[in-house]
Amino acid sequence: MPGKKKSKKSKSAREESASPREPEDPIAANVRVPPPPRPGESLRALLLNRQVDEKELLGMKISSRVLEQLTPQEIRELKMVFDVFDTNSSGTVDAQKLRRAFRVLGFKMSKEDVREMMFNVTKKAKGEIDFNEFLEMVIERQGDSRDIYEEIKQGFKMMDYDDTGKITVGNLKQACKDAGIRFTDREIHEMVEEADVNGDNAVDEEEFINIMLKTNLF
Repeated sequence: MPGKKKSKKSKSAREESASPREPEDPIAANVRVPPPPRPGESLRALLLNRQVDEKELLGMKISSRVLEQLTPQEIRELKMVFDVFDTNSSGTVDAQKLRRAFRVLGFKMSKEDVREMMFNVTKKAKGEIDFNEFLEMVIERQGDSRDIYEEIKQGFKMMDYDDTGKITVGNLKQACKDAGIRFTDREIHEMVEEADVNGDNAVDEEEFINIMLKTNLF
């Protein structure tokens, strides 16, 4: 009876069976890793190309709809306004504070208008909205506002006589003189001290905007 022939494995087959294979990750195999951004590609364009409902911008969750309507700079400036009225740093504002924030942005809204918009955005009668919901409401009201925020920025530029990005005691004195308003030196120093958050004895644009919004001086 003829003996069975032994099957011979090729050298490459033996080597392949000798080296253990790493287990294939079925999830990773189906995930498409997006290519890195090209030099000069804007953050906004990069985020919009990622097909998800929400993105993170400046550490915040921002919806795709908002990113399509507002630039990153506009979102940053609106965050400054939102933070002024988010007095307890909870990440939300109620109807009363929201109405004041919209007044700053130049939107004339009744209490009923605010409540209705809050419900339309949140779909819940929860009484407060977060920053992304705030942005959604801003988008809804665009086109029918007086831009008080921009007017405050223009006011800062007018008082920044030296074009240094800061208003000093001397600048404020000159602005009061030009406007025909009389304040004592002590009062002017106190105004600068109240607005000066970082302690550099001057008021930068962000500090100027914050003090104007908090004191309703517009």
